[in-house]
Amino acid sequence: MNLRPVSDARADEEALVQLPPPAAPSLSEMAYRRLEEAIVTLSLRPGAVLTEAQLIDLVGVGRTPVREALIRLAQQGLVEILPRKGVVVADINAIDVMAALDAREVLERLIAGDAAKRASPRERILIIEQAKAMRAAAETGDVNAFMRIDTELNGMVAAAARSPYATRAVEPLQALMRRAWYHFERQDDLVPSAHLHVAFAQAIATADPAAAMIASDALMLHFRRGLLGALGRD
Repeated sequence: MNLRPVSDARADEEALVQLPPPAAPSLSEMAYRRLEEAIVTLSLRPGAVLTEAQLIDLVGVGRTPVREALIRLAQQGLVEILPRKGVVVADINAIDVMAALDAREVLERLIAGDAAKRASPRERILIIEQAKAMRAAAETGDVNAFMRIDTELNGMVAAAARSPYATRAVEPLQALMRRAWYHFERQDDLVPSAHLHVAFAQAIATADPAAAMIASDALMLHFRRGLLGALGRD
């Protein structure tokens, strides 16, 4: 029998689970991320009309990456491109928000189950760490950090799920829900939401698809109750 030292076996295991470093984002991706964040956080207000030149100044990259980003944002329903006039930031409609939540609930459940089944050991660790960072941001009341970490966590779970079609379908819905969160001023929801995200991450980390889907459903139900409560106040 060929016995190998424990240290060698551990080294091999670490090599198997180590993820490659993320590729640097393209200029188009950078423009998209900056514009999407400005729209979601309401720095660019619903209904605002902007010129291409203003958007180029805002994101700090050239015309072509900004145009590519705008096409993507238009496909997601966050902006409307008006030929020879500019770009209009989409309004926030309560009916659209609730319809988006209905669709997101189904997709998130699928992605959660797939992530629990397919995530590597390293991915499971990173997902837990990200959820804990989200909780830390919530406890300090850092809204923008909370939402940025939430976006990153969504990306990690999607990558772990290895389900590109579901991921592409859910991304615009996630952005719309984050935008609605800002619009309806849900800052008091930070800590409860963060704790549900930690429970969700832990379910994925334990490789239990059923538990991950239940945790996803709990998150979506929390969002739904919060939005309905906010709509009732308006």
